[in-house]
Amino acid sequence: MVEILTEFREMLMNIASELKETVRMSTILNKEVLDVNEAALLTGYKVSYLHKLSSVGTNLPIYSSSGNGKLYFKRLELLECMTKHKRNNFNDFQNHVDDYFSKKGKKVA
Repeated sequence: MVEILTEFREMLMNIASELKETVRMSTILNKEVLDVNEAALLTGYKVSYLHKLSSVGTNLPIYSSSGNGKLYFKRLELLECMTKHKRNNFNDFQNHVDDYFSKKGKKVA
């Protein structure tokens, strides 16, 4: 009986932890401006990496309030920057090849 109660308690603790994380992500997705910890959670980058990017210069839109040195990010700009460069899949490549040869064929004729 004690083992069952212990397992049940662990399950409840896991559910509570997952719920807390879900609420945190929901909050982040509804905020316009994120601090460095929230930006790290959203992007999957480490906080130290975001600090490094702010010191070396980057395309990543980073803001800082004067005086306190804290970093801030606009959520929509951050997401836009992360999805700026689309990688082509095989169908995109095939379409590009087809376009190339169809244009080349027209020039020869």
